[in-house]
Amino acid sequence: MDFKESLIQYFGFSERDWEETASRFLPETLPARSLFLEQGNIATRLAYLRSGMMRSFIYDDQANDITTQFFKQGSVVISMKSFNDQVPSRENIITLEECEIDVITYERMQELTGLVPAWRDIAKHVDEFKYNALMNRSIQLQTLTASERYQLFIKKHPDILQRVALKHIASYLGIDIATLSRIRKSI
Repeated sequence: MDFKESLIQYFGFSERDWEETASRFLPETLPARSLFLEQGNIATRLAYLRSGMMRSFIYDDQANDITTQFFKQGSVVISMKSFNDQVPSRENIITLEECEIDVITYERMQELTGLVPAWRDIAKHVDEFKYNALMNRSIQLQTLTASERYQLFIKKHPDILQRVALKHIASYLGIDIATLSRIRKSI
């Protein structure tokens, strides 16, 4: 299901709503290994990911790269705190593959929200979805073993497993690469 179909089906968009939306989102192609957002910058745009894969990551106090999220086709690519509050981002968002995206700036989104009231519901839905995902991930990191976290990951995201470096999956799961290798061998 594409972006337009999703908005019509889930949020009752009219053709006028779609036209207002489409006129404010601009298509863009980003090559692999391109930064969509760099830590310390304010997120001035968000994107709908039509194809490709991205990930967000932070650096810990030893400058280790820690993956916080993967974005795949159909995802809303956003640094929520930075975009919503217009404050510097604590995370980086980078493309893992060439990505086709539809981008809207913060200013255009504010304008669109005033013109198409359904966008308020969409923003609330995205915030709730991201919050619930974050809570579930936090609980899993605290209550599941490394092996259980990996098995849940491969069950929920087999497509990511085939497209992402194991070091990024290991950091996302909160384990080192050697532990992930042992887990993979035992399964």
